[in-house]
Amino acid sequence: MLMPNLYGNIISNIACGLVGGPGLVSGMNIGKNYAVFETGTRNTGTSLAGKDLANPTAFIRASVDMLRYLGCHQHADLISDALWKTLVEQRMHTRDIGGTHKASEVVQITLDNIASMRQ
Repeated sequence: MLMPNLYGNIISNIACGLVGGPGLVSGMNIGKNYAVFETGTRNTGTSLAGKDLANPTAFIRASVDMLRYLGCHQHADLISDALWKTLVEQRMHTRDIGGTHKASEVVQITLDNIASMRQ
């Protein structure tokens, strides 16, 4: 969907809630000269700071979106596939989506999956 910033924020917050929370969805702000890639909501997560609990999925997906925007499709696909394997096949979930894993564990397993998929 294409919409102004305010309405985009409202819709993205609703959509994030429908699919599992703010830790899962990335967002893009693309203008004529610049593009910004971020988490889908602007939830600051201050209550999670320093606790290794924040879901890293939205940040990883934002990186994938940026790589696709830059034309680095092979790299984007590799990271996206590794994240899929981590979340869906290996069921490595943080607490916000019903799991028990820490953010650092999800990131490390995703990195391990990237390394194994490159071979």
